Amino acid sequence: MSNLSSRLRNRIGIYKKENIKGKLGTSYEDILIKKVWAEIKFQSGSIVNGEGDTAANNTRFKIRIRKTDIKADYHIVYKGLIYDIEYIYPDFKKNSFIDLMVKLKTE
Repeated sequence: MSNLSSRLRNRIGIYKKENIKGKLGTSYEDILIKKVWAEIKFQSGSIVNGEGDTAANNTRFKIRIRKTDIKADYHIVYKGLIYDIEYIYPDFKKNSFIDLMVKLKTE
């Protein structure tokens, strides 16, 4: 088995939403927390057709990164796509990595 740190080949951005007060009221802006190296594994995907001409894309990925301060309300950006964090799984054995279950955000 290869060293896990050698498998961290994907550069991802970790962002949070921050309240910005403007002339028209409160709005949100994405703030970059940090960029980290990650291992990305495809978990599942499906397309669900809804009423009319709508479709939902349910794509889930597992992202493994070095342990960092991250919260479930942050989101991940990879190759211009936004992924919402669904779950954060700590590595209880070695306590050096965390796994994120993320879902592709579709609007």
